[in-house]
Amino acid sequence: MRSDASAIRGRLGARLVAFALAAAPASVALPDQPIGRLESLGRVLRQHAVWRADYHQEYVAAGMDMGEEVEGGVWVSWPDRALFREGSPLVRAMGLEGRTVRLVDLDVPSCDEHVLSDEEWARVPLAAVLDPGGAVERFSVLESGENGFALIPRQPGGVERVEVELDERGLPSRVVITDPQGAVNRLRFSSWEPAGAPRGGEWLPRPPDGVECVDDSGDVPG
Repeated sequence: MRSDASAIRGRLGARLVAFALAAAPASVALPDQPIGRLESLGRVLRQHAVWRADYHQEYVAAGMDMGEEVEGGVWVSWPDRALFREGSPLVRAMGLEGRTVRLVDLDVPSCDEHVLSDEEWARVPLAAVLDPGGAVERFSVLESGENGFALIPRQPGGVERVEVELDERGLPSRVVITDPQGAVNRLRFSSWEPAGAPRGGEWLPRPPDGVECVDDSGDVPG
């Protein structure tokens, strides 16, 4: 069984994958083909600068039957900005801006920051959603349900399988991410609507007073 800290990172990492599914540019695939559904999702999301939705997430660690459930809100902006805020009042937040990911935990309190390398960027399904035309080189894009698709990496990586269901507007209603160890993240999204940027216009959450953000090496980012 994973530690609490690992479970938190697993849940938040899944949200990063879920956001990536919003970033696909338009191409020429047919809409009734799996990759066409992926591209259609990108076209819908890019109709507005920022979208907001509510989400419910269940994280089930490998080997477990039941998992921890959390709720919150998410803001996304194509191509590389996202902010997840968990709990009411706020308990945790994860932001993505460019390739910088920041996790703030108000319970600990702590602030962890990580800059995704080229290899990490490619191992997440971002490679498929940012370039659907080239997705078949790195992922098998399969049908999933009546209005969804699944991504399966052709080479071992950070995920084993990603399944996406779209609602009647073509927006994500459900995302299921399975990692190579068998942990499963299930996210349900609702109430998608165009929105302004997060409060203060900041996509990377601020650390609690008196807490400095620390990167993976243990250094304080400059």
